Amino acid sequence: MIATYRLQLEPSFGFGEVERIVPYLNRLGVSHLYLSPITEARSGSMHGYDVIDHNVIREELGGKQGWEKLSATLRDADMKVIIDFVPNHAGVGPRNEAWQNVLAFGQHSPFASYFDIDWNPLEDSLKGKVLLPFLGKPYGECLDEGEIQLIKHGCDFRASYGEHNFALSPITYANILAEAMTRHERTDLYFDLKELRESYASLSAEDVRRAEMLSKRLDRIAEQIEWQPVLAHFSQEKLHQLLEQQNWRLAYWKAASYEINYRRFFDVNGLFALRVQDKEVFWNSHQLVTELLGQPEVDGLRIDHIDGLFDPQDYLHRLQDLGAKHVWVEKILAAGETLPEDWIGEGTTGYEFMNDVMNVLVNPSGLESIQRTYHRFVQDNDTFEETVRESKRLAMETALSSELHRLAYGLNRLCKADYHTRDFAMGALRKALAELIAAIDRYRTYLPYGRESAEQVIEKAVQRARQRTPSFEPSIYDFISKVILGDLPEKLLSDQQAWVGRFQQYCSAVAAKGVEDTSFYRFMPLVALNEVGGQPSIGEQPLQAFHSHARFRARYRPLNLLATATHDHKRGEDTRMRLIALTEIADQWDETVHALAKIGEAYSKLQGASRHDQYLFFQVLVALWDNDHREDLTERMWSYMQKATRESKRQTSWNNENADYEQAVERFVRGVIADPALPATIEPLCSSIARLGFQNALTQLVLKFTSPGVPDIYQGSELMDLSLVDPDNRRPVDYAHREQLLSNFEQANARIDALEINRLIDASEQTVKLLFMQRLMKLRSEQPAIFELGSYRELNTNETDLARWIAFVREYEGSCILVLVPRLQNTKKSPESIELNEELQGRQWTDTISGQRVEIDNKIEINELPCNWVVLHSGV
Repeated sequence: MIATYRLQLEPSFGFGEVERIVPYLNRLGVSHLYLSPITEARSGSMHGYDVIDHNVIREELGGKQGWEKLSATLRDADMKVIIDFVPNHAGVGPRNEAWQNVLAFGQHSPFASYFDIDWNPLEDSLKGKVLLPFLGKPYGECLDEGEIQLIKHGCDFRASYGEHNFALSPITYANILAEAMTRHERTDLYFDLKELRESYASLSAEDVRRAEMLSKRLDRIAEQIEWQPVLAHFSQEKLHQLLEQQNWRLAYWKAASYEINYRRFFDVNGLFALRVQDKEVFWNSHQLVTELLGQPEVDGLRIDHIDGLFDPQDYLHRLQDLGAKHVWVEKILAAGETLPEDWIGEGTTGYEFMNDVMNVLVNPSGLESIQRTYHRFVQDNDTFEETVRESKRLAMETALSSELHRLAYGLNRLCKADYHTRDFAMGALRKALAELIAAIDRYRTYLPYGRESAEQVIEKAVQRARQRTPSFEPSIYDFISKVILGDLPEKLLSDQQAWVGRFQQYCSAVAAKGVEDTSFYRFMPLVALNEVGGQPSIGEQPLQAFHSHARFRARYRPLNLLATATHDHKRGEDTRMRLIALTEIADQWDETVHALAKIGEAYSKLQGASRHDQYLFFQVLVALWDNDHREDLTERMWSYMQKATRESKRQTSWNNENADYEQAVERFVRGVIADPALPATIEPLCSSIARLGFQNALTQLVLKFTSPGVPDIYQGSELMDLSLVDPDNRRPVDYAHREQLLSNFEQANARIDALEINRLIDASEQTVKLLFMQRLMKLRSEQPAIFELGSYRELNTNETDLARWIAFVREYEGSCILVLVPRLQNTKKSPESIELNEELQGRQWTDTISGQRVEIDNKIEINELPCNWVVLHSGV
């Protein structure tokens, strides 16, 4: 594999648009398109993860015909495709027929087992029902104001609310038909309606087949009736009585946090989790995937949110049975964590590489200085670990409270089943369970697999939880850990295994909401490090860690994806590189922060933006500053800050918007950016981090294309990617411009030598990224074995303190690639060279980037190389 190219499909950029850029991507050197979900999603979806039918190709992207045309174009170009698949959940709504069937028939629906619904919840009023928290205000208000209405939809009746509608139980159709009878007493339809009403009234909950047959009779009669006045005749009280008889209960969306009785995708009410661990559900939801995997251009799958599955390992084995050639999993790995050895597939989608690159480019002493600046400015000394604990607890107490209560109830049942543990109270179990989950330092464990690793994780979490709750009865944690690890009497093992599966799924949701969606917006000394899968701190030896991780991938996961930008990133790959550069000019950053705070005082009167939000704003502002496009920058910054303040959940949130505070932040953002003193205040710093960030960006790019793994290019990042979190990172890409630049390079190929490349680098010309990509992909296409099978070995410079260079060798059957890229270029320089091992001496080398021949004796003299970024190739 040469490289993947990630495309975010949406109605305005579907299969036809992709087909048009295939020739450009082919010329660039891309071997694999890496597409976001192509299955049928909600109308207008901009991302496609709200799948409503896993077995239909999305019509808004071009449907089956558009897909077949794109496939033919890819075959002609000898390109492959990787498909993003969503097994964990489905978007529910009017067009999800399986879901509507569940609403109509409840537990007796043939699709009832598809969705992860608890039909016997703790709340008595929800026994045999599913809570539907889709109302924008309390149920009573919606009903009184006429916002909930009855509608005729195809062959059935539904309740309608805004864009939502919900199938009624056929048992209750008799009520509607009775009303229709009164309006047709003197027509020939009366007796037909009467007979049909009696048939529906005699239905039982189990009569699914009979109800479906009756719907055909209803459909024939329905064509002769004007239903709007019939349905509108239901008073609020009468409509309420009808709704109370359904297999569901409508509720205010905020009720989901405390009463919801189905598993969601994190806390998104409209994304119902699927029970894909059931074989029937798996096979029925993977029919299209099976068909696609049989097509020659489909080379693999990207599995979304693998941690949400009950049994990820078994799921991956089933994919192999379907014929999946390559599988990558979207997985966030904690520090020191690797994918379970028994997992089938090539590896992850590359979040860990993104963070490896950032960590290796950070100046540790500069980061320490920035951390001091941050804590002084925000007047808060909380550590990241303390922030995570607080944020995970907040997620469990609010958005994910009902799921925690369900787990605690299951734990209580296990507790009471054994006389040794029956004295633990429900409330104590719930509190201890929350503390334990908050203390787990990764997304989840994978029991019953990997028991030894799970024991270590749980043991450490228990230790942390005990330290944090000294007043708790210590044996309660012993009991919970025994349940997790399966150390219970045999009679309880079946219930225990089901509980542990849900527990592990819940842990991943808590981690996502507590860390990625909350802590990263609360703790922000250097926000570049607050990236998906990252830690806002660095290890003691980041360069050694980088090499260690690369060696591991070369040996065990040579086709792991290497991402530097994704549709989920918090900041674009080059935005982060500029922010990382702050660690090289930390003193200048400290001065600039205080100067910006002075400007901000005029726009932060009374209830102004908090110190935390101001500090975040200042960091992102200096990374994106563009005096020529201040108006556009203002809108982007305000949109970003509104999302950031809601995600932090301190002064405002998505669940409880604080309009006064958000207006204060908007006033601050607009005021500071428009202030006439701003350019002179920040441009000296911005100029420095733009230059240093550009150098970091080139280092990042070369490492991605030469390290063990498969480079993944996010759409448009062939040029500078100065984006922010979505939706900013999904803006349209100007492919015509990129194609023209590529054509210019192709025409002037021989003239773009080391001298011209250095000139472009000195000018921070963003087209250098495109040039580097093209030439490195050409090398990968010419030397595929060395990149897929080659070993990895680091080289050491003669410096004894902080190495300013990253150097390594890839070798396979006598061929070598030697990579040398700079880091920390603003630190003190000294004479630099790299000693070569005897087997590397006396070779003929060619630099891939400049095309220049390079002569090396027993060591590389840095200042004699064509430029600071070299990828030297030597054949057998």
